[in-house]
Parts: sequence; C-alpha cells; structure tokens
Amino acid sequence: MTFVGGGARMSVHPTLSFDTEIQRAVYEYIEQHGAVEPDELARSIRLESEPSHSKPARSGSYTESICPSMDDLESCLEALETQGYLTEADGKYRVALSTTPKTVELEDGTVTIRAAREEDRHGVIDTMHEVAAEGTYIVAENVATQLERDSALVRANENRSRIFFVAVFEPETEADSDDPRQAAATTDAESGSRVVGWLHIDVNELPSLSHTAELTVGVASDVRHNGIGSHLLEYGLEWAKNAGYRKVYQNVPATNDGAIEFLEANGWHREGEHEAQYRIGDEFVDEIMLATWP
Repeated sequence: MTFVGGGARMSVHPTLSFDTEIQRAVYEYIEQHGAVEPDELARSIRLESEPSHSKPARSGSYTESICPSMDDLESCLEALETQGYLTEADGKYRVALSTTPKTVELEDGTVTIRAAREEDRHGVIDTMHEVAAEGTYIVAENVATQLERDSALVRANENRSRIFFVAVFEPETEADSDDPRQAAATTDAESGSRVVGWLHIDVNELPSLSHTAELTVGVASDVRHNGIGSHLLEYGLEWAKNAGYRKVYQNVPATNDGAIEFLEANGWHREGEHEAQYRIGDEFVDEIMLATWP
C-alpha cells in the first residue's frame, strides 16, 4: 500500500514532476482543496499567457490570466491519473493514495479500514474530539483543531505530508439478510455508516527528520475491544513501511494507560519521558515517548 505519484513516495518533500504548467496548477489546487469536480477546476484554474492581439506595454511584455479549455483540462486530468498523482471517485478528483480496503466483521455490522476521503473529514474530527474528551489524548485534540482550520484532510506537497486512514462502521440491517432489493435501495445516509476510528500519520517539516513520522490512532468508545485499533495500527504501519519511513513515534501523557498498554502490546517501545510536560486540570503529567520501527 503506497502513495503513487510520479514514482515517488509520500514524504516531507515528495518528488512532484509535472510535464506542463496546467498539470502543476491542477494538482496544487486539488491537493489544497481535498476533492474537486471538473467544473470547479474549469472555473478556478488560471494560467499566465501572453495576449496574442495586444499592443506591448510601454514597460515591456506582459501576461494575462486565462482559463484552460475543457479539452486541455480533461487531457491534464487523464495524464495526472495515468501518472498516479490523482484518482477520481464519485465525480471528484483527489490526491491518489493507492491502498486496498480491509474488512473486519463484527457481531452487529462490518468495519472497513481504508484510506480517508475528504468526505470523511467531519467524521474524523468528531471521533477525535470524542476520544480527546476523555482527557488523556492531547495530541489527537491538537490534530483535530488543525483539521478544522485546514482546507484538506490529506496533504501531499513539497512542504508537508499528512495522511489519514479511517475505520468506517456499517451496521447490519434487515435488508442485508432478508431482501436484496431493499438493500439496494438503502442510501448511505440511511445505512447509518459512520467513522469510528482513525489513524493519522504526519511528517516533520525538517528534511533531516523526514525518515520519521508521528502517528495518532483512536477508536470510538462504543466499538472498542473489537480489534479495530490493532487492525488500524497494522494497516497504517504497513503503509509507512512501504512508503519508506524508518521510524514511527507517538508521545502520550503518562495518565493515558490505555494507549500505552495498547502500543506496547503491539510491539512499541518506550524511549523516555518528559517530566511534567502536560498540565491536565490542576495536575502536571509526564509525557511518555514511544516508537516502533516498521
């Protein structure tokens, strides 16, 4: 499971090599906005061009901003898909992240673990806030706040890389087992599917630390103890390994016994601690540093 983009892995400085300026402009717009329809691209993309029937300005040559033709735009999107930079789903283009979904069967439904889509943003943020509200997951709370301010869930540019995987719960319904025609008529909203877990990988901006990545992972309280967290962690670490990261780390308050036990049970090691790193309520709490080498 690897990021596909001109043969490059998703890193702090991905290799973004485009054949034309329109390809660069289209990729950058989609990367900044998460999921974009072709009509929006046609309205938003502007290219600099020299006017063909104008007198030169006294100060010298000048350019004007023009919209690419639909033919040029369609050709550009096709090329970016072929090169692995973008993928299309439900009529929208987004940064390509080539992964294979994983299914976990529960007694009352199914959980699918997959790469996150822009449409998952609110579900991810809500789940993060729910977990952070327990008071022991400071990093998750900070990431949720960043997502509320940012324009896209997944980022992959020359300055930063941030990726999300999600666990989406689909409850079993009577239509699933009794009437296939009724099942086919059931919409996503009616099905009750929701994001119940996330795994987030973020890369340090310094090139000297680009072999490392910070990870957060969490699962909604009502579906815990079903192995979802372990499946998410395995899924994300497999991606990190294939993407070339050598070390993945996470720092948590010493009071977060559940997270520490979970990570250590999955092969993570303590690297040290920062004394009184957090203030939670009226208490100063140490920070435990954990890491693994995928």
